[in-house]
Amino acid sequence: MSAPGVSKAGPSRSEPRGSSPQRIVSINLCTDELLLDLVGPERVAAVTKFCGDPKVSTVAARAGGIQKITADIEHVRDRDPDLILGGRFNGRETFRFFRKTGVPVLLFDVPKSFEDIYRDIRRLAEAVGEPEKGDAIIKSMQAELAELNGVSHRFREMVTDPVRAIFFQSGGYVPGAETFENAIMEAAGLSNVALELGIRGYGRMGLEELIKARPDVIIFSSEQRDSKTVRGEVLDHPAIKKALPRATMVTIPTLYLNCGSPASVEAVRILVRETAV
Repeated sequence: MSAPGVSKAGPSRSEPRGSSPQRIVSINLCTDELLLDLVGPERVAAVTKFCGDPKVSTVAARAGGIQKITADIEHVRDRDPDLILGGRFNGRETFRFFRKTGVPVLLFDVPKSFEDIYRDIRRLAEAVGEPEKGDAIIKSMQAELAELNGVSHRFREMVTDPVRAIFFQSGGYVPGAETFENAIMEAAGLSNVALELGIRGYGRMGLEELIKARPDVIIFSSEQRDSKTVRGEVLDHPAIKKALPRATMVTIPTLYLNCGSPASVEAVRILVRETAV
């Protein structure tokens, strides 16, 4: 019997009913992170090559002894998986192949809220036979967010106007409604300027528009702000500091923004620490 949310097709692999997968392969950084929060490395047959990079992965320290692979069919097959994890938009040929051979495949969409993360944790926890651990992780996240919300709320009560923020990304992209960046800002008690402009998903904002919007807080991703490309240089343009000298600039390490996971709470913590003062 397949776990809830697991796609399965073709001839069934013979496994004891109710047994939990013991050779799990993840071919997406975000499922790497969720998986290693739920099971020990002895049950992980492989993760992505990005999982061991501490600049982008929040579980790099726990992935040291685990095989790193790409999403190629051959690499995955060599690990003899009994469950394959991935994102909805990567490794499609690999997923189609293994579905036909009867190996369970569990796919995840990009989360747009913390509720989406809780849903993903529950799905994966059920699939790997660790529902209680999944519930414990969710409760811990909720408790941390509630504490941060309390800190933020006490500060916001002392100011008359909402603290307006914008998440400024390479190429002038800004996340609006129905994005996870917006969920992080809201969890930190910030008002997203992109919503004022009617942006849903990812819109674009030039330097002049950014300056005209006059946000109180401008948020950057560390990897994008440090980029030496033309698209990245706009994030550190001197015109921003000159026109908005009182704006608080907050840079969040990229590894807390790459995926929706328990580590996403740290992005909220950074925003509260830097803006609720």
